Amino acid sequence: MHLQIKNPVRADMFSTLFQNLKLFSDNVNISFTEDQMDIQCIDSGQVAIVEVHIENSWFDKYELSSDGSSVTIGANTNIISKIMGTRDKLQDISLYCDDEPEKLIMLFASEDKNIFDKRFEMPLIDLDMETMEIPETEYQAEFSLPSNIYASLMSQLKLFGDTMDIDCSEDSITLHSNSIENGKMSTEISIDDLNEFAIDEDEILKLSYSLNYMYNVSQFHKLSKDIELKFKQDYPVQLKYNLGTDDANVLFYIAPKMTDYD
Repeated sequence: MHLQIKNPVRADMFSTLFQNLKLFSDNVNISFTEDQMDIQCIDSGQVAIVEVHIENSWFDKYELSSDGSSVTIGANTNIISKIMGTRDKLQDISLYCDDEPEKLIMLFASEDKNIFDKRFEMPLIDLDMETMEIPETEYQAEFSLPSNIYASLMSQLKLFGDTMDIDCSEDSITLHSNSIENGKMSTEISIDDLNEFAIDEDEILKLSYSLNYMYNVSQFHKLSKDIELKFKQDYPVQLKYNLGTDDANVLFYIAPKMTDYD
C-alpha cells in the first residue's frame, strides 16, 4: 500500500485528524478499500462514535496491495499522534505498508532544503473490532456555524460545568452550562448569524450533552472552516467536518445525557 498527500492544506487536515483521534480511542482500525479510506472508533465509555470517510481521489497517490485487495491496519492513536506532531507544515505525507503489514512506514518530505525529511516505522496491532451500522436518521434541527466559533464556545462553556444544555426553536438557539462551584454561562446564537439553519415547524428541542465530548470534537476544528450539527430529541447529536469534497468527511455521534425537563 502506498498513499501520498502533497497538497499542503490536505496534509494539514490529515495531520490534524490523526493528532486528535487519541481523544476518543487509544487504538483504531484503518481500512483502505478500492474506493476510500475508512475509520470507525467508539470511545471506552460508549458515548461517542467517530467515523472517517475519505475518497481515494482526495489523495495525490492511492495504491493498495499488489493484487488490489483491501488493507486494514490497527494503529495506536497515541503513537501516530506523536509522529504527526513532528511534521513541518511544508512537508508532504507518504504512507507505506506491505500486503501483510506488521509496521507502517511514514515519510515527511519537503523540497525546502532547510527542512529535514523524517522517516518513521510504527508497529501495527491486531484489533478485533466490529463496524457498527449507524441507521439513517431524520433530524429535527440542523445548523452550521464557523468551526473556530464552535471551538471557542465549547472551551468557554466547559469552564462553567460538565454538561451543555441546548434550547433550540425556530427563533433562537441558546447554550447553557452551569455548576454550583462556578455559576452559569448562557449564550444565545442568532439564527441570522448561522451559515445554515433548518428546524421542523413549531419544534422546540431541549437537549443535554457532555461538554467533555463536545469540547473534544472542537479540537478537530482545523479540519474545516465550518461544522455542521444535527439534533433530534433523545438521539445522539451528529457533528460533521467536511474535508473539502462531498466524499471526504469526519463524523461524530455523541449520545445525549438523559435529563428530566419540567
